Amino acid sequence: LQKAPNQFSHAIRQPEHYPVGLVSIEDNTGDRKCIQTHSRIVNVSSTVKLPLAAATILELAGDQVLHGWMNQRFGTKTASGRIESFELTARARQFSSFILVIGTMNGPSTLEPKDSIIIQNKDEVLIPLLLEELPTAKEFKDAIKSLSPEQQRFAKAYRSMQLESSVFGICVVQIKPQLEALLSLPPNSLDKEMKLTQDLMELFVEYQVPSDLLSYNGATDDVAVEDKVSNVREHVKSVMEVIEGEKEKHLKNAALNTAMSIEKHIQQDLAHSEQRSGLHDVVNGALIDPRPPTMFYKSATAPARRSGAAKLRAPSGGAQKERFRSVQSSAAPVPMSAVAAASPGRGTVSQVSQPAPQSYHGRTEHVLADRSSTGVDFTLIPKTLDVAIENNGEGSALRSTIIKTRDTWTRHRQENLLTASKDEVLTTEDLKKEKHKAFDLLDALSRSGSLPIQYSELHVIVALTHCFDKSVMETVICDNVNPIEKLELSTLLLASAIHGVPAREMIKDDGELLRLKGSFPLLLKDEEKKEEAMIG
Repeated sequence: LQKAPNQFSHAIRQPEHYPVGLVSIEDNTGDRKCIQTHSRIVNVSSTVKLPLAAATILELAGDQVLHGWMNQRFGTKTASGRIESFELTARARQFSSFILVIGTMNGPSTLEPKDSIIIQNKDEVLIPLLLEELPTAKEFKDAIKSLSPEQQRFAKAYRSMQLESSVFGICVVQIKPQLEALLSLPPNSLDKEMKLTQDLMELFVEYQVPSDLLSYNGATDDVAVEDKVSNVREHVKSVMEVIEGEKEKHLKNAALNTAMSIEKHIQQDLAHSEQRSGLHDVVNGALIDPRPPTMFYKSATAPARRSGAAKLRAPSGGAQKERFRSVQSSAAPVPMSAVAAASPGRGTVSQVSQPAPQSYHGRTEHVLADRSSTGVDFTLIPKTLDVAIENNGEGSALRSTIIKTRDTWTRHRQENLLTASKDEVLTTEDLKKEKHKAFDLLDALSRSGSLPIQYSELHVIVALTHCFDKSVMETVICDNVNPIEKLELSTLLLASAIHGVPAREMIKDDGELLRLKGSFPLLLKDEEKKEEAMIG
């Protein structure tokens, strides 16, 4: 082919800079080879919208790359009807970071996000992909031909929505250069400011600090880069001091409340112990026998049984005071473990709990103006391929494919520089938290949608699966079918749709063109007739 497919493995970098990470789609069944895609950059002067909330819409002004992926399957489907042998892999280098957003294209210029995550400091995230094959156009028409006209219109509309939802989108946002634009700093000024970058990300993600409190506010721009960075660093230091002061104040209040709670429980336990001691109770200076009244009555009426018993006398006032002093002095330093042991039937000392930080997305009254773009409508590519496949006799083998992500991911993370990397399974709840963190950072980097994201890359993938019902040998021997020729035709159809040129122009060698004319007469002869009609 004139434009051969390339591996889907893309370095995340600025021009003339070392890469900060890597994004690829790999086959996890063997030696993790990258998939091959036909690619081209499209819509150079247009932008793509990324909605974070109802009133916050990001504007992605970076490159847009269209990819066509031709997958093949030999044998019957799995029980679930999905292929689960591919993974989207994202890796970040040390002291580097970026944001990964995954979703589907909703319309010609909108990416509907499904998941998002911040990848930083040697993180490696493995995202399993699910490939769901759609029925071919021929199978679809055969299935609905017995339905009523209203039911057929509904089925066609539903299939159209299925084809549009099969356009898979991967967006990468570089954090450091976007921070420079947000804080009014010159390009490359944060390249060697690792701690400052980490502090800025923490303030934006954990505390949702407005960027206006941190950006450069010098009187003029005619100052050195070091002075601008120092100005931002001072702002960050001031905000961090305020946060630390609030933390210390909260800790002091929590310690005071805990001490008061402990003292209250000690007093309650002492009162409870005195009531249950069964020894002495002092009421108005008189000593009361702790036995029940019935027992006292029986003992008073039976003096013979009480022979030899000592008579009780009330202690003097001095003895009472001395006993209460000893009780108070011994109760003062009682530890919490002793308090818990003294009251086994009661609850433990309550602790003051801090409320969990709530993630929120900023709101903005700024309305983005619609920018006209006459480029490629990503959602029309699957429909174009569906028609081309049906017209060229491949309606029973080539299927449009929806790419989805599984609900559980795997992340290899190194907690610090002195420990080894550990595997961590991200569940649905974990992914939800990671998405909120990433959206909070995106909201801050875009100033709630008012600042375009210049340092972004959008990779749009349209997938097809060539399906063979039997294995390779059975296809060749039993069905008398050459799978290589079938895949050649499928590849020509996909490459023609992705690059927007006729299939005959994709063939580089004249000898190959003559050979393919004999194999695929419908495809190449129809294009020759169209060209002759245009010339005439």
